[in-house]
Amino acid sequence: MKTKSLFLFFLISLVISIILSFYPKYKNNANKLRPDPSVVTNYPLPTPTPTKTVSLGLMGDLGLGRHITSIARSKNDFSWSFQKIGHILQQNDFNLANLESPIIENCPNGETGTFTFCGDTRFLPQLFKNKFIFNLANNHIFNYGVDGFSQTKNFLDEINVGYFYSHLSDSEFLKKNVNGIAFGFLGFDFITNPKLESKTIINLINKYDSQVDWLIVSLHWGNEYLPAAEKWRIDLAHQLVDAGADIIHGHHPHVLQQKEIYNDKPIYYSLGNFIFDQNWSIETSKSEIVNLTITKTKIIDTKIIPLIIKQNSQPQPVI
Repeated sequence: MKTKSLFLFFLISLVISIILSFYPKYKNNANKLRPDPSVVTNYPLPTPTPTKTVSLGLMGDLGLGRHITSIARSKNDFSWSFQKIGHILQQNDFNLANLESPIIENCPNGETGTFTFCGDTRFLPQLFKNKFIFNLANNHIFNYGVDGFSQTKNFLDEINVGYFYSHLSDSEFLKKNVNGIAFGFLGFDFITNPKLESKTIINLINKYDSQVDWLIVSLHWGNEYLPAAEKWRIDLAHQLVDAGADIIHGHHPHVLQQKEIYNDKPIYYSLGNFIFDQNWSIETSKSEIVNLTITKTKIIDTKIIPLIIKQNSQPQPVI
């Protein structure tokens, strides 16, 4: 019995010794697994996906007729009217203006005082280079008839410059995708069509609004040279925004008029002249570019660049 007891005692002691021999290693390893509170570890954060934006410019009447063409021909320089503003335009993804003249072959020299406009075809590379999209719905686009209108569209198609004229089905609507953001354009001329009903425009807004992120409605409207928009235009602009228009782009009065934010949507009642030959007054010589930075859902920046039109043909920033 005594021998068995001693054997059992030695066996138990051996087991305990073996267990104790492993304990420090286990303890050390366990401590290594615990975070040291004195050490701050900066784990890399996931890189956020950048928000896609589009930069677009809005401006008023771009006329290539009369002195604009004559001066470019006399200088043999069809970049002349764009020289002081090209660097601004080319930074944008696109620029929207009202093209206040057809572009035709053999455009005659515009005599002083004429109201029949046309532009030389040698302007076309400048229109592409400066990233224009054009509203054609105005009272001068048919100055050379249906043929002049067709020539204009064909020339713009050839240089891949977008345009729209919503009074005709074949140019009723323009859609442009930039950086994953969809823009739609509608354009209407109230000067040639004074009885145009708001319902006609609203029906087209309802038709196309769901197809784009931003629907821009361009309107040739209002009496010339007034310092502010008439009440009927204000009421109509509000109706169009309520129907789904996101930006109202106004022109024809040849002077700058008020801007408004209505239901978070910008309304530009008249952006005045842009490239035009009306240096007979200060008001008709003032101009501006409105640069908007836009995401898929909102305008995140608005920058207004005041311009003055010099030498009856060349807008340049006011310094």
